[in-house]
Amino acid sequence: MIDRRLRGVLVLVAGAFLITLAALVHLYIYPSGLVLPAEQDRITKLTTESGSYFDAATLRTHRGVPLETAVARYGDTVRSTPDVAVWTEFVSLATRDGQRIDYHERRVAFDRRTGQAVNCCENYVDENGNPAPRGLVFRWPFGAGPVAYQVYDPLVRRPVAARFEGIETLYGVRVNRYAQRLVNERLVQQAMELPGTVLGLGGRKTFPVNAYLDGARTFWVEPESGMVIGVRENLVKTLRTDDGGGRLVALAADMRTSTGDERWNAGEARQFLRWATLVNRVIPLSCAVLGVLLLVAGLRLQSRASAASVAPAPTSGDPAAGSGGAGDEGVAGGADGLDDGGEVRGGAGVSGGGAAPDPGLGSGAAAPEPRPADG
Repeated sequence: MIDRRLRGVLVLVAGAFLITLAALVHLYIYPSGLVLPAEQDRITKLTTESGSYFDAATLRTHRGVPLETAVARYGDTVRSTPDVAVWTEFVSLATRDGQRIDYHERRVAFDRRTGQAVNCCENYVDENGNPAPRGLVFRWPFGAGPVAYQVYDPLVRRPVAARFEGIETLYGVRVNRYAQRLVNERLVQQAMELPGTVLGLGGRKTFPVNAYLDGARTFWVEPESGMVIGVRENLVKTLRTDDGGGRLVALAADMRTSTGDERWNAGEARQFLRWATLVNRVIPLSCAVLGVLLLVAGLRLQSRASAASVAPAPTSGDPAAGSGGAGDEGVAGGADGLDDGGEVRGGAGVSGGGAAPDPGLGSGAAAPEPRPADG
């Protein structure tokens, strides 16, 4: 059977192991799991019931039209690495009956831990084969805080600050709200000319125009995972002449992620939060508490074992030891009163004492027997 001291050592070792395991899970295992996926195969939609757009083919502006933007993202698992993921995104704006209004495409690599764009892996944005993107591209970083983030805008081809505006609850998930402001941002597009009649200049003469973007984007982001739950784009695209005298609204739409997609994104975020709570909180805290309890129990066992090992041995002053000594003396005295034949010698040793009394002393002494006469 294991003695108390050894049991104390084993309990102490178990407690130290659990505390070490708690620190390992919290400081290493959980952070090592915070990696953005290389796999991606998802289509989300932004919709509005009343948008307006200019049809360059017919030179007409359509107003109050339901519009839909389909955003398809696919991961390139072949080119992705443990540190870098590569996603391709296709964005198509069309009427609800399928008439395309605008289209954009990009392929961007990004750091799988920070979400920051990485200039590699054949990145492109529309016709630009070397865009050198900077800033966040598809996701916010894990543990997103109440600060501004630079988010790469594929339309203006540069990062635009997305500033923190507050905390909300979206489909049961606590989210941070960030907003980008776009003011008079010139867009990159192919050269285009329009007649003065549609630009408010009159006449049949055509004028070269440039595209400009104004408005705002709002992102609702679950901060722990960095997942974008919903997006709102309230944008106005205008076509203007170089001197600004001619102007045409090419697109005006206030669009937001569909309800179904936001619900699905919120469900994904809740699943991540359950995993994060288990790995980063429940397991480390449980191991730490149990480890401390085992350390306390092990120290107590060690203390009791030490106390038992140093307990004083019985001494001659102990009452039990004294009585045993007296009995030994009595036995010894009794032994002195026996001769070699086993007979009692003069009563010696009965009192535990000394020699036989002198026959000549005292009135009580027995007289010697007379010797028989000779003959």
